[in-house]
Amino acid sequence: MVDKQVAFHNRLKMLRVERDLSRKQLAELTDIHPQTIGYIERQQFNPTIELALKLSAVLGVGLDAIFSAEPFGLLDDKALRRDLNE
Repeated sequence: MVDKQVAFHNRLKMLRVERDLSRKQLAELTDIHPQTIGYIERQQFNPTIELALKLSAVLGVGLDAIFSAEPFGLLDDKALRRDLNE
């Protein structure tokens, strides 16, 4: 049986730039190589769950605001913030 890899869409670059972070800065905050950030942004590499969770924490948004199996629509304010008290 051959596993078919799912192509994930992401908003990583948009969120990174919005937060004024370079690839190098985001890589340092998530303990990975800056090239890996570029590979993820270009959808050439799917991150592990652990890395996806680190990116989510550093960017302050839920996983569904960063990654999706379907192409993204427009963002709303609720998707861009992660308020644990709601």
